[in-house]
Amino acid sequence: MNKVDKHTAGSIKVSEDVIIKIAETAACEIEGAAVQNNHLLPPSTMSRFRGPVRVKINGGAAAIKFDISVLDGYNAVRVAEDIQRSVKSAVQNMTGFTVTKVDVNIAGVCFKDSDAANPAE
Repeated sequence: MNKVDKHTAGSIKVSEDVIIKIAETAACEIEGAAVQNNHLLPPSTMSRFRGPVRVKINGGAAAIKFDISVLDGYNAVRVAEDIQRSVKSAVQNMTGFTVTKVDVNIAGVCFKDSDAANPAE
């Protein structure tokens, strides 16, 4: 589903895929999120198939859901709250959509022996 705004010069469409990319990029910037090659590591087999980020658009509003893993040693609640703030701000500023909610499901923990890299390092 796309958001369409009509302007005097035509219309503007924002794809769900664009919102997903903006949301994932914003989440990857949060210290403590398990990231590999600038993508969130999918914490489960289901997340590998559907992706760690999902978006539902209703009119000019977007609801975003994440399945993430956090790095060992980080406060999972703080990481999730930081993701919520960052994603809401990025999506609203870049698309004009109102973000009604950002649900973050912490579905895994990555330990130091895994391939996850922290973007802040």
